[in-house]
Amino acid sequence: MLRLDTFQNRSGLWALALTILGLLLRLFQLGEWSFWHDEALTVLLAQKPIPELVAITAADVHPPLYYLVVKLFLLFGQSETLARLPSVIFGAGSIYLLYLLGRDLFEATVGLVGAFIMTISPLQLFYAQEARMYTQLIFLTILAGWLLFRALRTENWIDWLLFSVVITLAAYTTYFAFPVVAAMALYIILVEKRWRSTVFFLISIAVSVLLYIPWLGIFLTQSRAVIDTYWMATPSPLLLFTTVTGFFTSYTLPTWGIAVSLVATLLIVFVTLNEIRHAIREGNRVKPLLWLLLWGLVPLLGTYLVSLIRPIFQLRTVITAAPPFYLMVAWGVASARQRRLNMLLFLPALAMMLISIFNFYFNPAFAKPAWRQAAFYVQTQVRPGDIVLHTSPGSLMPFLAYPHSVRHVLLPGDPELVQENAPSQSIGVAVGGEPQPIEQAVQGYDRAWLVVGLDQAIDYQQQQLAEIEARYRLLEENRINGIYIGTFALDETGVGVEAGR
Repeated sequence: MLRLDTFQNRSGLWALALTILGLLLRLFQLGEWSFWHDEALTVLLAQKPIPELVAITAADVHPPLYYLVVKLFLLFGQSETLARLPSVIFGAGSIYLLYLLGRDLFEATVGLVGAFIMTISPLQLFYAQEARMYTQLIFLTILAGWLLFRALRTENWIDWLLFSVVITLAAYTTYFAFPVVAAMALYIILVEKRWRSTVFFLISIAVSVLLYIPWLGIFLTQSRAVIDTYWMATPSPLLLFTTVTGFFTSYTLPTWGIAVSLVATLLIVFVTLNEIRHAIREGNRVKPLLWLLLWGLVPLLGTYLVSLIRPIFQLRTVITAAPPFYLMVAWGVASARQRRLNMLLFLPALAMMLISIFNFYFNPAFAKPAWRQAAFYVQTQVRPGDIVLHTSPGSLMPFLAYPHSVRHVLLPGDPELVQENAPSQSIGVAVGGEPQPIEQAVQGYDRAWLVVGLDQAIDYQQQQLAEIEARYRLLEENRINGIYIGTFALDETGVGVEAGR
């Protein structure tokens, strides 16, 4: 008992240690991998003047706040490390916030176990090393949840005001914050059932709506565009289970590992859910457990049900549901009736998490494409009168994000690009230019460099390569980690060579 009390008293230090460990894991090899398509879009947008940045994001599917944060960091230079540093900071900060929330909802031990899962979660490590907005969203939604329960406890107007500001910032980060707000509303109405809390919550939401008015019309316009043109397939029920598994293991497992992690993760999750059912029946920690259930299930099931009509369901679109699942498992391991059994059941899932982490850092099979090396190679070899052609935006955007001195053009016809939603196409045009037919693109140039990454629409890209090889004289070709780079002479077809000189 004395040891437990000592542990509880020092829980803040342990949480700080986990946060530092999480920071180090997220900084490890941070600049090792090249920008990929979405990260390159982030960098290219962040380089724009603020009015232009906001105008472009108004035609996209994400609000501008995250890009503005990245823009601030890029004032100190442009590199993979600096572009990804905001994600690292938000990801590490989320660890300590989850500890605070678990401690306040249950006890310090639950908070620490939840923070530990967040620290080593391959999914969290993956997005903490990506120049995208998802760790910022997670940080803000966890902070909003912590402030909500603090406000419910203190009934202090300052806490409610802070809650309003944080959920507004989350909504300015990405629209995937809205399901969490819906879960909060359901909790207030169905679980708290206190008129005073309901009034304070509604006032807080009203304040947030007022703060969001400048973007509200844009949000509605973007929503209509996504509904009309989104390209994804209707999700199967199996995707719900693989997504919950993905919260713990991410994308970096071989086929056999995916199957094992699916069984191991779902086993501990379902056992924990059964423990929660018993605890609620017995009146033990009812409100905190119901909040975690709503927070985890509303984004997950709500997005899935919407996707049956208009598919938008992906692991990253429901990533806000990951922290409550971490806390539920933490509660099952640390506080439930069968906690020792639950701890043993968690070990296989933990083992798969560690394997996934190893693959993430060290297994080249899961490495991102070497766009940086390819872009630098082309940049050092091009000369005046050259043009660089791309068969996919997956190669165009990273090349534009790295230093370049000649024109880069995307060839039209990518079937996957055609299927994308209208906002995604518009932002691609805004930062990368309109696709151009090869006859038009190469007019006035001596040589064309062709970059084929085979990252998507493989048959289409291979067909494009074959047609260009048949039409123009190949001067040289290279492959850099699977990325094809060919140099072609354009004079064979009589295309205006002199104009490009």
